[in-house]
Amino acid sequence: MNFQVLYNVLNAIHPVSEAAWAEFTPLVQSETVLKNAYLIAEGQRAHHCYLLVEGIVRVYFNKDGNEYNKTFFIPGSFPTPLTALLTGSPAELNFQALTDCTVLRFSFSAFRALFEKHRCFESLFRIILEQEWIKKEQHDIRMVTNDATANYLIFREEYPGLEQQIPQYHIASHLGITPVQLSRIRAQLPNNA
Repeated sequence: MNFQVLYNVLNAIHPVSEAAWAEFTPLVQSETVLKNAYLIAEGQRAHHCYLLVEGIVRVYFNKDGNEYNKTFFIPGSFPTPLTALLTGSPAELNFQALTDCTVLRFSFSAFRALFEKHRCFESLFRIILEQEWIKKEQHDIRMVTNDATANYLIFREEYPGLEQQIPQYHIASHLGITPVQLSRIRAQLPNNA
């Protein structure tokens, strides 16, 4: 199992001491999640944090029989149902692999138990929560203040190359438009910018 990826990602967010790392690594397991399988599905209880090493994960919810994509996770990010994890309530969102994925997972309760002894983990987790909150708020604001073309261009900047790897209808759903509208936007961009 390649812990270096996990160490690099965590240490880039907040420095992790050698002693903390030595106690943390036994908690981590590598897992393969096949395309279309779920890390966690709506109604399930969350017990683990995940780091995506390879692949793409989408997060969506169902409403009136329709799926609405909230976000995508790419390698180096944490496709983890934070609200369900922190509240102990069943997940309200689905975390589905759009490709075969490799994740590193660890028990949240075991990780949290290290906070008192290794404050670097508590700081690390707080920073991750702050970053996720900021990202969510910025996305929500953009969805109501920008037009669809501006949101599409931001999507391409945030997820470079992703549109070549997943179906266009997933991107359209994430942007709150139809696949036909997305095709029109793409056709109107100079040289498909």
